[in-house]
Amino acid sequence: MNPLLDRLIYDNFVEATREFGRWGRSNQLIEQDGLMCILGGTTFPIFTNCVVRLAHQISSRETINRAKSRFQPHAKDFTIYTYGEEDRDLEERLSSSELQQLFDTPVMVLDSEVDIPDIPASVEIKVATSEKDILDVRYVNSLGFETLEIPREHTEAIFGVPHRLLYPKIITYIAYLDGQPASTAMTIMTDLVAGIYWVSTTPQARGLGLSTICTSLASNAGLKRGARIATLQASPMGESVYQRIGYRSIDRLKCFLVSSS
Repeated sequence: MNPLLDRLIYDNFVEATREFGRWGRSNQLIEQDGLMCILGGTTFPIFTNCVVRLAHQISSRETINRAKSRFQPHAKDFTIYTYGEEDRDLEERLSSSELQQLFDTPVMVLDSEVDIPDIPASVEIKVATSEKDILDVRYVNSLGFETLEIPREHTEAIFGVPHRLLYPKIITYIAYLDGQPASTAMTIMTDLVAGIYWVSTTPQARGLGLSTICTSLASNAGLKRGARIATLQASPMGESVYQRIGYRSIDRLKCFLVSSS
């Protein structure tokens, strides 16, 4: 992987994380002196209540201490993300502190458009263009991510202000099965990169290939807009789906749980 493109891939993840912080009604997005902290509207520490080190010259010890001081007044535990060689020191310190690693997920990329599978007659697919559409996206993801033990109310809080998900750099596909919202995939555009997020299918609609269809559409949409590469972080449920589409792994994104006390 070209080092510059690899950096841009990580920058897309950082910008997507910022977006998650902007969407919630009660979130606080704080970027100060090379550290980004998102205090969420719930106490659950994934997607919000998280920390990203933006300036890698900040030591791992200082990163953790500053993050704790930010979250302690709110009595909220939080997560710290690590990615690539630049975060290896931070990853090692978090690992040596015997903190719980919540996930270790492959970062995957796709560099050319893919064929779209046949869409079943009972399925309609659209791009979200209204706040009502975003509420359907929220519904699908609140049910879908609950399978990964992410509380429904936490996902609903992330999608707290629907109009903020209608900005031009965000493209969201929704699949409706027999008229009911059933699957989604979202593209967040940054410089030369299309990041794919919020890929989810409701439990009752699984097994029909809807995630494959939505992810393929979202990936192609980003590449058509001029991205050099599409990228995503794969859940255990999704990795084999993305591999079949044509994605390949290039690195790992890790997430550690830190107590604020």
